[in-house]
Amino acid sequence: MTLEEVTRQVKKCGKTKEDQIRILRKSRLQLLDEIHSKQQLLDQLDYMIHEIKKDSEVST
Repeated sequence: MTLEEVTRQVKKCGKTKEDQIRILRKSRLQLLDEIHSKQQLLDQLDYMIHEIKKDSEVST
């Protein structure tokens, strides 16, 4: 989702200010979900790095 896509949707479907706000809030929630998913992936990768480093220290 890009700002241009959201803007197009607001212009196309946002007949009233309430509609426009609803569209923007929905887009915001979708973006926040994406952020949370990416954060989970980052956390998992960090954990994997930590485990590899920990195993490496024990082996030496």
